[in-house]
Amino acid sequence: MKAFKIVVTGPFNAGKTTLIKTLCGRILQSDKRLLVETVKPTTTVALDFGLLELDQKRIRLFGTPGQRRFSFMWRVLAAGMDGYIMMVDSRDANSLEDAAHIYKVFREGFPDTPHVISANKADGERLVSKETIRLVLKPPENVPIRYTVAIRRESALEILRLLMGLIEGRKPP
Repeated sequence: MKAFKIVVTGPFNAGKTTLIKTLCGRILQSDKRLLVETVKPTTTVALDFGLLELDQKRIRLFGTPGQRRFSFMWRVLAAGMDGYIMMVDSRDANSLEDAAHIYKVFREGFPDTPHVISANKADGERLVSKETIRLVLKPPENVPIRYTVAIRRESALEILRLLMGLIEGRKPP
């Protein structure tokens, strides 16, 4: 069985941990309680890790911390990756600036690595448009952007399978 290393990255509260939990069930987390609880009670400070067997492949998922103060972990976790999922919160246009910073770090450090952009939390109203996400993040035209709902297994599997197809050389639908 072939093994793949996939990194899930994006800003604080984009749904990285949720996506990995939905795909893998139990995961290793390095969450710490926030001193001031704003949107959620904890934040990832080092990594999330989950294992998944899918379509005759062993997939190791590594979730990055989303806050800039933990940015030293981004390149550490990305080393040797086969591909990555860039997650953004499709209900929070204000978080796109942080997403663009993280995306730039990944694009500059790993320019040829296959990746997809997941516009998460797409089960709500007032979603940020794909065009706006493309305008702010500035991905290459061939990088797919998909609306996802990380708490739904089918949606999580769809974005992961899309990435795996790119890694294996298939074109996105």
